[in-house]
Amino acid sequence: MTGSVELDQDGTSLLIRFSYREDLVAVVKDLPGRRWDPRQKVWRVPAAHVEKVYSALSRHLFDFAPEISSLLAGTLGTPAAAPAKAPVRQGELGLAATSPAEDPTGSPALTIAQLNTLVRDGLRRQFADSFWVTGEVVDYDKGAGRQHRFFQLVEKAKDQPRPLAVVEVALFGGTAERLQHKFSSGSGGGDDAFTLRDGIEVRMLVKVDFYVASGRFQIVVQDIDPSFTLGKLALTREQILRELAQKGLALRNRGLGLIVPALRIGVLSSPDSDGWNDFLRQLQESQFGFAVTLVPIKVQGHELKPSLLAGLRWFAQHAADFDVLCIVRGGGSRTDLAWFDDRDVAFAVAQHPLKILVGIGHQRDQSVLDAIAHSEKTPTAVAAFLVSLAEDARTEVEARARRLLDLTSAWLARQRESLAGLAREVVRATERHLQRQHNTLAQAGRGLHAATMLRLSREQGDLQAATARIRFGVQRQFERATARLDQMTTRQRLLDPARVLGRGYALVRSPEGRVLPSATRLQPHQTLVIQFRDGRATAHVTEITQQSS
Repeated sequence: MTGSVELDQDGTSLLIRFSYREDLVAVVKDLPGRRWDPRQKVWRVPAAHVEKVYSALSRHLFDFAPEISSLLAGTLGTPAAAPAKAPVRQGELGLAATSPAEDPTGSPALTIAQLNTLVRDGLRRQFADSFWVTGEVVDYDKGAGRQHRFFQLVEKAKDQPRPLAVVEVALFGGTAERLQHKFSSGSGGGDDAFTLRDGIEVRMLVKVDFYVASGRFQIVVQDIDPSFTLGKLALTREQILRELAQKGLALRNRGLGLIVPALRIGVLSSPDSDGWNDFLRQLQESQFGFAVTLVPIKVQGHELKPSLLAGLRWFAQHAADFDVLCIVRGGGSRTDLAWFDDRDVAFAVAQHPLKILVGIGHQRDQSVLDAIAHSEKTPTAVAAFLVSLAEDARTEVEARARRLLDLTSAWLARQRESLAGLAREVVRATERHLQRQHNTLAQAGRGLHAATMLRLSREQGDLQAATARIRFGVQRQFERATARLDQMTTRQRLLDPARVLGRGYALVRSPEGRVLPSATRLQPHQTLVIQFRDGRATAHVTEITQQSS
């Protein structure tokens, strides 16, 4: 979005906002009647030039408020339009000025403006006074941040996807401001006791409105009865609680035991909310070892239910990793907090395996979750409750530690006295035992010395006899080895190839030096090296004749 165009509260000027761009400034400066408002830092253009503003800025992707579209369509009137034609009354239709040239049939005809004027006048006569209507709010949240709100009231049939009837609704800025002041300052309402939002049933005081230029029918809000909506919300809560009680689930989660201290904390909240920040700050300032895991959810609007149910399912799947689950959000209006009054959410909380702590409102606000889970009024109060549990656990541990220390000190004193007596007895017994062992060892030592000397004498004689036998055996082995060596020397001399060659034999080799003992290994034209007694010769194979065996 490049910028935005809105209608000023007085309805006479268009407010143009955008971040500075030289090309856009040039476009705005070409608009008729434009002027810069340094106080609000916006460009102002007379509302009469809405069509030129729309034509110039829509191509630059500006965002146009709903009232601008209504102004273009004529449902908010045309600020600088030409004087309207006099309405044609139903009894005057036969007097309409239509010349035969313009209407060959001669029959009177209405223009669209005349038709719409008649419809408007008829509706004004039929609905001259304001009246109350009831219905469900739709598309209200789409106009968030706008001065004027345009939405719908619908009448729904049970178990039917399509509504039975729909009417367009206009809530202008001045009325909205007056109603908000009324809701916030009314007796017994508390701060922000009631706000409009999608999905709630309302009772509104309205007047019928019909714009001739666009033929658009709508009702204009004059007042709202908050007690009607709050009563409907309370009835819904009662119905959910009654069903939980019938199924035996109303007190199930509240009856779950709480681990003390609960240090592994799961949290379902919006990470951008003040409630979450207050909750976390309270835990951190306690300086206890809390391990906090946040699963982000929406805490208001249509996305609250699916995100909250998804978060509850995740913590149910990982219940073994947590001691407690907290659902927290800051305060809001009663209608804002009513998003938590949902049947599916209530049943998921009632049947959740983790103990759930709820802090989603202020003192006057109660939701279904406050009734079925452990409820604290604010996120800070939930954190303070967890801190108090940890402090109680620490106090209890310290008290038990002191009692254990006292008991241990008394027991150690008794054990020291007992051990001292045992030590003295052990010393005396040990001394007697050592004396007896000393005597026994001395006697054993004398006997061992005599036996050792006798054994050494016998072993010495055996060693001398063995030495003589070994010397004789070695001599015999040496003589036999000498005789075998002489025999092998004689055989080697007889088998020496040089002696064989000396008798007229020759040794045939390949050029690589490999011995060729058989003619079967020769090839025609192969080169041979023939070794004689006194030299060698090179020969070539010309013919091979193999001797038959």
